Amino acid sequence: MTFTVRAVLLFATALVVAGCGRAVDGSPETGAVAGPATTPTVTTTPKTTAPKTTTTSPTTTTSSRPTTTTATTTTNTPAQAKPQTFAGTAAGSYYFTTPSTKFHCAILTGGDVPTAGCHGPMPASAPKVPGAGASGTPVTPNAIEVTGGRPGQFASAGDPRYYPLDRSAAPALSYGTALHVNDLTCLVDETSGVTCRSDAGHGFTLSDSAFRVW
Repeated sequence: MTFTVRAVLLFATALVVAGCGRAVDGSPETGAVAGPATTPTVTTTPKTTAPKTTTTSPTTTTSSRPTTTTATTTTNTPAQAKPQTFAGTAAGSYYFTTPSTKFHCAILTGGDVPTAGCHGPMPASAPKVPGAGASGTPVTPNAIEVTGGRPGQFASAGDPRYYPLDRSAAPALSYGTALHVNDLTCLVDETSGVTCRSDAGHGFTLSDSAFRVW
């Protein structure tokens, strides 16, 4: 075998060994056709969703009953006097004094016009009235009176008609006690004085320092 042939064989052997080395380490030879690309498998772990827990606060229903407040009005009903205790000698006449004896009063129902009235010390503020004996001349009143159909008014009485006719002492009408005859009522209050009124809504209140007529 010649030197040239030996060299060629050595070179061919070297090429074979080099090809095997490439096949062993997996590197593709230049110009080789690559096989289909391998897609890596991705494993996806399913997402676990924790169940929602809904907490409902208990509803407390308070049944509130409306509170009704009833206002109670207390009306003091005066004690009733017995009319016969105060009856005068004339029919239909009833006389009394206030407990202080300042005022002498009467309820007179025997005439055509039932009247309640009083004599006594009139307050300085009382208006002057026509004199009983001097018509048209204003004088200080000596009486106050009310009838069923006429408002209370001051008067000048020539005769003291609200005293008992026999001049006897009339009984006192106690504080807070009402004397009621027909449609007229009289009542004495320790603070405001004596009040007489008619069922028709007229009347007067009198003390030695103040008065009111309506």
